[in-house]
Amino acid sequence: MEGLNGAMGGLVQWVQQQPGLALLVLLGGNGVILVLALVALVRLRGLARRQARMLRGVSGDSLEELLLDYAKNVTQFRAEMDRALTTSSANTDSLRQTLRRVGLHRYDAFANVGGQQSFSLALLDDANNGLVLSGLYSRQEMRVYAKPIVRGRSEVTLTPEEQRAISEATLPGERA
Repeated sequence: MEGLNGAMGGLVQWVQQQPGLALLVLLGGNGVILVLALVALVRLRGLARRQARMLRGVSGDSLEELLLDYAKNVTQFRAEMDRALTTSSANTDSLRQTLRRVGLHRYDAFANVGGQQSFSLALLDDANNGLVLSGLYSRQEMRVYAKPIVRGRSEVTLTPEEQRAISEATLPGERA
């Protein structure tokens, strides 16, 4: 502590002996500090300009506006995606009920008529519900019969040709 008091005493004594020089040293020190502060201010402004330029989007929006707009778009996209998934699910359920399993069997219903112009056509959904149409062709007329099918069976007696058409419709593979 004594060393510090001695140094301070010497400094005070020097200032008292040469006040003009002491004032000049203080002004020079303040000038150096002022120059350093100005350099720091110029650098800070340059950094602020670069940061503002970097944070501005292509359209001139701020980064905050861009992020808020992005978040809004993501929310809208999710809502649209949820609606699309709901619609897709409903369409899938509806598709299961469409008559897309098809089986066709052509044959000669009568011995005196050729060309396999008679037919049995089975139209079923994924649960094997639907109908079987049979068209019987003779030289004088054409008759068409429809029979309901529930789970692959009918309460009405089916001909072997109708049963074959149903079997073809229920085979695994491509659907109409």
